[in-house]
Amino acid sequence: MKDADGENQLLASMSAETLKRLKPQLSLVHLESGKILYGVDDKVEFVYFPRRGAMVSLLAVTEEGDTAEVGVTGYEGAIGLQAVLGGFNNTFDYLVQLTGDAWKLKAEMLRTEFRRDQPFQNAIMRYMQASFAQISQTALCNRLHNVEERISRWLLLCHDRAADGQITLTHEMLGKMLGTRRSTVSLAAATLQQAGMIEYNRGRITILDRKALERASCTCYSIVKKQFDGLYS
Repeated sequence: MKDADGENQLLASMSAETLKRLKPQLSLVHLESGKILYGVDDKVEFVYFPRRGAMVSLLAVTEEGDTAEVGVTGYEGAIGLQAVLGGFNNTFDYLVQLTGDAWKLKAEMLRTEFRRDQPFQNAIMRYMQASFAQISQTALCNRLHNVEERISRWLLLCHDRAADGQITLTHEMLGKMLGTRRSTVSLAAATLQQAGMIEYNRGRITILDRKALERASCTCYSIVKKQFDGLYS
């Protein structure tokens, strides 16, 4: 993914004229880890464009309240784009995973620009296509790959979007993302730490050997990464 000085890449892909129209309507908000931006059936009134450092998880939820992550969004995209396509109610939980800032915009304003600005419309459609590929691949990954491969993939996703390479995360939260037990996550994380790939201390994870972590990950990481690389070039 192209780094636009920490800014949101989807916003940066807009024309100067579009940005000039939207700038007065954009507000910078702080996203705190653990916050639910939208829950199931919530009305989507705002679109959030995360800056580098912030990351939001897309969670599928059962009637019993069990969850599994099916996608993530960082500074490469936006949360709430279904409102642009006419989907006004949300069908997933959007959980802030990594603390950071985001630009907030009324969904109605974005719908107006979507209809007006063809290049921006194309950028949104390309991003959504990549997002659909990510959701599909994650569903496959959750079904077929072991926990160590999935944890490695997930940590790489976080590392790509984190501002300083540090990931603040508990085993309980990671288990929730992967749809598995905390004890299983703890064993897999310990294996990665013993292999020298990561360091885990009091909820903070530091990636020590990214290349080794990429080798430990399943191919789902590289498959999805290709969908996002060069998205706005």
